[in-house]
Amino acid sequence: MPRFALLLVGLGLAAILGTVTLVLGDATLPGRVPLVAAACLAGFGGLSLVVGLWLLEPASERQRLSGNQTFSG
Repeated sequence: MPRFALLLVGLGLAAILGTVTLVLGDATLPGRVPLVAAACLAGFGGLSLVVGLWLLEPASERQRLSGNQTFSG
């Protein structure tokens, strides 16, 4: 499980770095790479980064944050 989560984090960071490189390298000038492609790449990077970090979080912490607590009474 941690391998998949770390893979998602790595892909997210690479996608965000690729987006920054596209924007700073003038690749989004008219006729080269459409802005929609850069926006989709940034969205994919952000989503995979968040999901990967969420998967790395311990399950007990996820349960506490989501409000699904079991009460022993």
